[in-house]
Amino acid sequence: MTWLAETIRIALASLRANKLRTLLTVIGVVIGIGTIIGMLSLINGINESVMVEFDRLGPNVLYVTKDDPGIHVGAGRRDREAVTLNEVEALRRRCRSIDRISIVSEGRGRAAYRGRKSGMLTVRGTQADYVDVASLDIDEGRFFDRLEGEKARVCVLGRGVVEALFGPISPLGKEVEIQGRTFTVLGTLKESGTMLGHSFDDTVIIPYRWFLVLFGETGQEYAMASPEDEVSLQDAVDDLRITMRLVRKIPLGEEDGFAVSTQETLVDTYKKLTGSVYWVMRIVASIALLVSGVGIMNIMLVVVMERTREVGLRKAVGAPRRAIMGQFLIESVIMTLTGGLVGVGLGYIIRLVVSLGTPLPASVPAWAVPLSLMICCAVGVFFGLYPAVRASGLDPVRALRYE
Repeated sequence: MTWLAETIRIALASLRANKLRTLLTVIGVVIGIGTIIGMLSLINGINESVMVEFDRLGPNVLYVTKDDPGIHVGAGRRDREAVTLNEVEALRRRCRSIDRISIVSEGRGRAAYRGRKSGMLTVRGTQADYVDVASLDIDEGRFFDRLEGEKARVCVLGRGVVEALFGPISPLGKEVEIQGRTFTVLGTLKESGTMLGHSFDDTVIIPYRWFLVLFGETGQEYAMASPEDEVSLQDAVDDLRITMRLVRKIPLGEEDGFAVSTQETLVDTYKKLTGSVYWVMRIVASIALLVSGVGIMNIMLVVVMERTREVGLRKAVGAPRRAIMGQFLIESVIMTLTGGLVGVGLGYIIRLVVSLGTPLPASVPAWAVPLSLMICCAVGVFFGLYPAVRASGLDPVRALRYE
């Protein structure tokens, strides 16, 4: 233990004697570890936000969309038709395994009440079943029923819209203007928060038939459904897919031209997308650590040359090879650990800047810091091993004669 403490003291004294060289050497480690912590905090925060929203919807929600989940590039997706209201109504009548189903479409617009105007918000056109399928939390009032969804100009407001237009006043029964049309407020939603910078509270939900009047068909319509209690999720998916093919009269052997997805499918797709970000992060961090590792090896070789006479003297008075090797290895590890600690601090600064400057969430996973410091130790040992072995193998007689 005394040997280790003395070796660390000598290593720290050597690093303090060459502050600028030490600083330039560890910059690569700082960048690499800072990148790891910063990116992990951002991805971890977004993951937590997304998973909370998926959990809120529940595991038994089915989605009928024109495209498979994921990012689509090129013109192929234009060949597919969006889900229509008539198709959703046909699925409601003919698909026995489905308990509730609603068409969903979104547009951007503004709401107004007695001279007060909201900012740009999401106007969502749905049907009466949407409140149960999407597991909406009603704060005041109620959601519109099927009859109101067919004819009445009614709406349900998100918490952000209520605060912008009404403040502390209850909006129930009041008439708000949406895209030039007046709608009676039936209910309000509880606060939902944000995901990926998008606020769920800046939302107005209106019957889909009136959505068509305001926005027309957007081409992005989809359906959300929930299966009957006694029906398994996979049976509901199969039944929904077969019924949709029958509704669209798709010949046997042709592709569906639509997609039926579950929450698990969406989660898997999301993880694949974030997985690619993880790979980019790994590549950037690995390059930075590799460059810094090579720099550390070069610096340590220079240090060995500068301290050749010192090594020769220590070996002449009986210092074993492991003591010489340990001294230079510890010096290398201290440099990388110093860079790692500064990099962790940089990562936390990035997390703080993201949290304060953007609506995106950011949180550092508990395992990220110890893993980063372990990586720093591994880099220090790997790239410091050759200079340490070279120093321990010096001939004491030649080393003492070295100028």
